Amino acid sequence: MRKNIFWLILTAVIVFVIFFNSSTSPLIAAFEEKVSLIEERMSDSKLVANFLSYLESNFKDRIVWDNGRLIIDFRVKKEADEKPSLKDSLGGEYVNPLPEVTSEKDMYVLIKNSLKNTASDVSFVVSPSFCGSNCSIDDVLGKTSEIAKLILSHHPELAYADKWSISASTYKSSSYKITITFNYFYPLDKVKEMKAETEAKAREIISKITSPKMTDLQKAKAIHDYIVKHTKYDYKNYISGTIPFESFTAYGLLIKGAGVCQGYTAAFNLLGQLAGLDSIGVSGTGIRNGKEVPHAWNMVRIDGKVRYIDVTWDDPVPDRGDKVMYTYFNLTEKQIEKDHKWNKEDFSEKYFDYK
Repeated sequence: MRKNIFWLILTAVIVFVIFFNSSTSPLIAAFEEKVSLIEERMSDSKLVANFLSYLESNFKDRIVWDNGRLIIDFRVKKEADEKPSLKDSLGGEYVNPLPEVTSEKDMYVLIKNSLKNTASDVSFVVSPSFCGSNCSIDDVLGKTSEIAKLILSHHPELAYADKWSISASTYKSSSYKITITFNYFYPLDKVKEMKAETEAKAREIISKITSPKMTDLQKAKAIHDYIVKHTKYDYKNYISGTIPFESFTAYGLLIKGAGVCQGYTAAFNLLGQLAGLDSIGVSGTGIRNGKEVPHAWNMVRIDGKVRYIDVTWDDPVPDRGDKVMYTYFNLTEKQIEKDHKWNKEDFSEKYFDYK
């Protein structure tokens, strides 16, 4: 077997020398003596092994093992053939099929952007530095699932997928290759259409209600007021237990005109981002009439300070048209925590910068 491989290599080298002798003088010199020795001692398997080792040490960047076959690329490399670095790849010039994740932020941004682009799946390599030398594959899978869940809470405007599956395999002995497959509520084409229509509507709204001269506080108030005046809480479906999926989305609120707390949060996020505000969703519980119920609202960076806005609870039920309340607008953490509870570590200010 090794002799057959050797002869294939030797033939390739000779052909290369014949056709590209103008640029292979170092290669010819390197092999002349070995070829004569090999002709005399083809039965010496050790010599063949040494020769293969020589090739590997001198041409390791050009040798590829493909399903049991050894392939050597003798083409002269040009600068244009070189792939850009991972940094350049993230800039969009080159899409690395397996981007490397070294931190929580890397993974967060990669998964978030995949959901933003309505990707069916995303694959990446988790480096050993991601969670330490003692990190097991179960640890990586658990952390990946936690981050995916957190993203959908922070960015309900992307939450057209509620489930996902994760597969993992060892990659280059010390890393893991992770693939996340997203399960969307609708076929991808429909989801893309819904998102495109919602974003177009959101851009139209922002162009009418904000201007570059506005402060963050003025922009936040304009968005808050628009949502309250032009939408309503989907109370009928809430009471009957028949809330459609659309009511949990920005599409439901901005296109259909009705939604529940997650839809309000998603709409504020989307409009806020288009207006240049840092905003993430917060998932927790709200306390009404002494009872805790699942709830969502927004954490916004307003003029450099962290503030909270609960548009849902500022929109009267039943709907009162242009009636706007400001009970839950621009609150501090101390103010809103009187009747809102959440995991403050999962919804901290650092996530504003996970872009």
